[in-house]
Amino acid sequence: MATSTSLTPANTIVRVCLLLVTAIALGDGLQQLVWGAPAGAADANNLHRFMAGIHIGWAPLFAWAAATIRWQGVLVYFLAVPIFLGGVGRLVSFAQHGMPSPAGVFLASALLELILPVVIIWAHSTALRSRRARAAA
Repeated sequence: MATSTSLTPANTIVRVCLLLVTAIALGDGLQQLVWGAPAGAADANNLHRFMAGIHIGWAPLFAWAAATIRWQGVLVYFLAVPIFLGGVGRLVSFAQHGMPSPAGVFLASALLELILPVVIIWAHSTALRSRRARAAA
């Protein structure tokens, strides 16, 4: 971990993205926890509610990383990967089962989950390069 404590514009971008992911994880998690699986089958309902707990459980980690972004290193990259994989999972679901309703909400979620990790990785890499340059100077 770097010792620099200045908040750069790149850090701010990563922070905002991580806070968006926190909101998505909490929103999706709480929704799935309350509603369960739409079909109502016991195995699907069990899986939906389990994944709801995972989403809710990850939300504080994203929020903590956002709050401590000035000191974060490689952890941010590890946090970006499951977000991207979630977006890929949605695309696979769309291809195999069609677009759920309301289509706009699910399409927007998939796009966010595919774009946010790319922005996070780009901005965090920029922030780390800036940190290293300041440390070397």
